[in-house]
Amino acid sequence: MHKNMPRTHFLSIAVLMGASMASPLASAQCGCPSDKNGAPKAPFGLGLPFPAAPDMAPNPAWQVYEFERDGIRYLQVNDRYGIVRVAVGHIDGTFWVLPIGIDADRVAVAGDAVPAGIPTTLYSSADLQVILYSNGNEDRWLVRRPLPINTASIRSRVRVPSRAE
Repeated sequence: MHKNMPRTHFLSIAVLMGASMASPLASAQCGCPSDKNGAPKAPFGLGLPFPAAPDMAPNPAWQVYEFERDGIRYLQVNDRYGIVRVAVGHIDGTFWVLPIGIDADRVAVAGDAVPAGIPTTLYSSADLQVILYSNGNEDRWLVRRPLPINTASIRSRVRVPSRAE
């Protein structure tokens, strides 16, 4: 410790440096919104062009926001300009379309017919999947639970060499 530095000043600096060094370690494991793992769902802002909620979309051309209120979860998809395209509500695998967004009349949920067009998955989580179907003239949407992976099908296509080879 420096002779002219008071002990309390030195301790303050040491605590501040320790906290600043520990904070990146703490945030790396917290499931914070910046890493989109376990991000808290916003309680309000549904229907807004740029709600105060984390953007969950991996594709920069789209914005996907999740909201939760009174145990009901909502999902909203905006385009890059903030125009609300679709919004759905869901509880335990039951989905319904909300009358929000310019494509609200072109959203299929689980159990509906799959739209025609070229599919692009815009968002996928453990609970739901948002797929955009583009056919040139208009966009159609499918919101459903993610399909289970058929591991038997994968195993049947993988050739395992025998010991004799």
